[in-house]
Amino acid sequence: MTRSGGTAERVARNAFLKGAVQATRLLSLAFLVLAARALGPESFGKFTFAYALATLLGAALDLGMHSLLVRSVARAPAETADHWAAAVTLKLTLLAPAGLVFVALPVLTHRPADTTAAVWLLGAAIGLQSFIELAVCVFTGFERIEFELGLRLIEKLLLFGIGVGGLALGGGLRWVSGAFALAGAVSLALGVVLVHRRVARLQWTWQARRGQALARTLGPVAIAFLLAFATTRLVPLLVALVGGDVAAGYFGAAIRVLDVAMVVPVALVAAVYPVLARTPPADPQFRRVTVQSAEMLLLLGLPVTLILGYGADWITATVYGAPYGPTAPLLSVLGVAACLGFLNYFLGFVFLALDRPGRFLGVAAASLVASAVLTPALVGAFGALGGAGALALVEAITLTGGLVGLASLIGLPFGAGALRTGAVAVGAALAAALVPATSGWRLGTALLVYAGGVVALRPLPGIHWSQLLRGIVWTPERP
Repeated sequence: MTRSGGTAERVARNAFLKGAVQATRLLSLAFLVLAARALGPESFGKFTFAYALATLLGAALDLGMHSLLVRSVARAPAETADHWAAAVTLKLTLLAPAGLVFVALPVLTHRPADTTAAVWLLGAAIGLQSFIELAVCVFTGFERIEFELGLRLIEKLLLFGIGVGGLALGGGLRWVSGAFALAGAVSLALGVVLVHRRVARLQWTWQARRGQALARTLGPVAIAFLLAFATTRLVPLLVALVGGDVAAGYFGAAIRVLDVAMVVPVALVAAVYPVLARTPPADPQFRRVTVQSAEMLLLLGLPVTLILGYGADWITATVYGAPYGPTAPLLSVLGVAACLGFLNYFLGFVFLALDRPGRFLGVAAASLVASAVLTPALVGAFGALGGAGALALVEAITLTGGLVGLASLIGLPFGAGALRTGAVAVGAALAAALVPATSGWRLGTALLVYAGGVVALRPLPGIHWSQLLRGIVWTPERP
C-alpha cells in the first residue's frame, strides 16, 4: 500500500468515526427541539442568551489549547501524561478568575432570576465540557476515535434521558440547563478513566512550569481562537440584547440547525489535523491532503446551502412548529454561512499545522473588526434577520482573509475539482429557481441537479472515493 493511499484511508476511517461521534449530537438537538417546543420562543430566547454567555466561559478556558494538545500528542505520544497534566494545570489556573467574572455577568446585566440560574448551570456544564475535551484530544492524537464515540454516546443519552424526563415532569428553563451540567459531570469522570486505562497512563501532578510554558506557546493561538470565537458568538448575544428575548428565540432555533450542519467540518478536521500536524509542510503530502480536504468540504457544504436555502420553511415547520415561523428566513441566510464556515474552520487548523498562528491571528482580528462593525448595524436595522446576514458576511470576509494568508505558504487549497463543484452548485440553484415556489419541488430539484452534476463532472476523482470506502472498513496500524 502506498504512503498516500494509506494516509487517505486512515483519514477516511477516522473521519467516518468522527462523523459517528458528531451524529450523537442529534440526541442533544432532539432534546433542544423538545425544549424549544415546551418552553416557547420567549423562554427559549432566555436559554439562547444563557448558552451564548456560557460559551464565553468555555472560550476563556480553551484558548485553542485543544488543538495544541492534539498536535503535541500526535507528534510525541510518549509524553502524553506530561502534556495532559500541563493542560489541566493551565485550565484550573484560568478557571478561578474567569469563573468569578462569569458568575457576576448575569447579575451585572440585570437578567431575570430564571435566566441567571440558567447561565450559572450552563456555565458549569461548559466548564466540565472543557475538561472532557482534554480526554478527547488524547483520543484524537492517538487516532483512537472509537473511545470518543462511546464517551459521546453515553453523554448524549444521559442528557436526553435526564432532560426529557424533567420536561415530562413539568421542569422548565432551570431543569433544561441543569441536565447539561449533570451529563457533563458523569462524562468527565468516564473520559478520564478511559484515557488512563485504555490509551495512555495519566499521572496527575501540578505542572506549574509546564503550564507556564504551555501558556507562552499558546499566546498567539489563544488570541486567535478568542477573536474567531467572539466573531460568531457576538451575534446571538447582540440579537438578545438589541432585539429582545423573542427575536433571540427565533435566532437560537436557527443556530441549533446550523450547529448540526457544522458536524461535517468538525468530523473531517479532527481526522485530518493529526496527519497534517505530523507532516512537514515541505512534503508534497501536506498540500495533497489539504487540497483533498478543502474540496471535500466544498462538495459537502454546497448541498447544505441548497437544503437550508430552499428547504427552510419545511425544516422550520417540521422541527419547531408554527410558533417558530420567523425562523425560516434566518435559516435561508445561514445556509450561505454554513458552507463558508466549513472552509473557515478547516483553514484555521491548516495554519496551526503549519506553525503559523500569527496568520491565523491576523485573519481572526480582521474578522472580528468586520463583525463589530456589521453586526450591531444590521441587527439594529433588521433584527434577527440582520444577525443572520451579518454572520454570512463575516464568514465570507474570513474566508477571503484565510485564502490570502495561505496562498504564499502552500498556495490556494483548491484545484479543478473545486471549480467543477461550484459550477454544479450554480446549475442546481438556477434549476431550482425556475421551479414555481408554490409547487414544493424546489428543494428536490436543486438536490437532484446537484447529485446529477456531481456524477457527471466527478469533481472528486474516483480513486479518492475508493480510498474513502476502504478506510471505513480497514483498520490501519497506529502511528
